[in-house]
Amino acid sequence: MPRFSIIVPSHGVAGRLSLALDSVLAQSYGDFELIPVCDGPGAPAADVATDRARRDSRVRPVHSPPSAGLGGARNAGTAAATGSYLLFLDGDDVLAPGALTALAGRLAETGDVDVLYCAHERTPWWEGTAERVPPAGDTDGSLPDGVFAPADAPRLTGAGLPAWSAVHRRVFVSAHGLAFSRGHHTDLGWGVHAVLAAERVAVLRESVVRHLLRRQGSRLELPGEHHFDLLDQSERVLVRASAAGLAVERYAPLFAHVMELVVETARHPERLPAGRRRAFLRAARAL
Repeated sequence: MPRFSIIVPSHGVAGRLSLALDSVLAQSYGDFELIPVCDGPGAPAADVATDRARRDSRVRPVHSPPSAGLGGARNAGTAAATGSYLLFLDGDDVLAPGALTALAGRLAETGDVDVLYCAHERTPWWEGTAERVPPAGDTDGSLPDGVFAPADAPRLTGAGLPAWSAVHRRVFVSAHGLAFSRGHHTDLGWGVHAVLAAERVAVLRESVVRHLLRRQGSRLELPGEHHFDLLDQSERVLVRASAAGLAVERYAPLFAHVMELVVETARHPERLPAGRRRAFLRAARAL
């Protein structure tokens, strides 16, 4: 069983996929399997993935139809994974040099935590200075350095955290039925569910992923009806937290973090289709 299963969805990023895959294959720590998820055998990304698979037996491409979206691609990769820990990497991002060595070293210190939250870098594709983002949004360094339970750190809600900013123990994911939902903003449901289910977590303050910023911004920032998915995801996570009997000292920061995401979208009316901003605001008030 490999230590890490690295799952790389590729829809829409075939031109950049080689950078992502090569950043994994160049790691000095070699106990991993690399799972590119392609639209199908004839898709442009499949040629890139097949080429790497011919060169390295650790590369195991799988397929997921475009209609399943990013969440479906990640679920397909998870189903194929055999490693101890799952690491999601977007097909237009890269692993930082030494990332897997840092992860393995930290897990040797912590033991088998359910989730290990990692720092990452936001790096412009064109030019500019990389910005380091601390693990789990811990900007003030208040999260414990050792292993801890999420219940002991109420500010850790999982909301707003990219799925690729942590590694998740595969048996934990399976035991609790963690999966990405359909549609957009699926990291919200995944991240909150993981925090609600986890018993032992830790942080790694070294950067693992280099998130490469596009000039036009994130796909989630582009105009479209998909922003209403954020409201659906928000409602689901709040209902899940209530059903779990989450204590008020944990529910309050979760609600605040979720509403911050909703308000951020509302602050940019250009992201919503013409005439739909009022409908978005009405639905947001109902949360």
